[in-house]
Amino acid sequence: MNIDGIRWLADRCPTWSGYCIHLARGLTAAELVDRIARGSAPGQLGEYTAEGIEAYVSSRGRETAAVRYGTHGDLAFTVAHGYWPGELGPGYSSDLSRNSGEEVFELYYETQNPKAPPPQFAFYRDGAYACGFHMYMHTWSHEITGPDAALIRTDIAAAGIHDETTRETAHRKSLAVVENRFTLTLPMERILHAPLPAALVYGHHEPSP
Repeated sequence: MNIDGIRWLADRCPTWSGYCIHLARGLTAAELVDRIARGSAPGQLGEYTAEGIEAYVSSRGRETAAVRYGTHGDLAFTVAHGYWPGELGPGYSSDLSRNSGEEVFELYYETQNPKAPPPQFAFYRDGAYACGFHMYMHTWSHEITGPDAALIRTDIAAAGIHDETTRETAHRKSLAVVENRFTLTLPMERILHAPLPAALVYGHHEPSP
C-alpha cells in the first residue's frame, strides 16, 4: 500500500471549493456513508472520478451533495462533492462516531467562502467529540477544544502553529501534526484521478421516516 499521508491536501484540494473529508476506524466505508446521509438512504451511483462526479452533481440543477468513498489501510474515507459547504462537516458530524471503539476524523476547508474561514480538524471517538482546532490560528481562535485536547496540544505548540502567520504554512504544519499523531493517510492519486464508488447523501430525496 502506498502511504500518502494527508498533508498533500494543503496543495491539492480534491474539489474546486476545497475539501470535506471524513476518515474512520471501527466503521466500514459503507457505514460511514450511511451516517453522513443523516437518516436518508444514500443514492448509490456507481464509480466516478472527481471530475465526473462534480459534473454529474452540477447537472442535477439543484442543491445536491455526493461522496466518493473507499478504504485505505485500516481507514475508511469519504470525500464530499457538489453542494457540501454548510451542509456537511462542522455542525453535522457529532453522531458519526456512535459507539465504543469508533474513531472519526474530519478535515474541512472552504476555499471559496468569502469570509475566509480557516481549515478545521475535528476528532470524534467512542460516540463523543474528543478534540479539534483551527489549522490556521493567526487572527482566529488559538483554542484547542474538547476533553482530549491534550492529545495534540504539545504537538501543535512544538510545530509553532500558534505563531505562524502564513495560512498555507500553518495548514500544512497542522495536517502534518494530525497525520503523525493519529496515523492518518489518504490515497492521493485515487482520490484526485481514479474512479471510486459514489453516493448521493444530501438533497436527493426526503429523509426516511
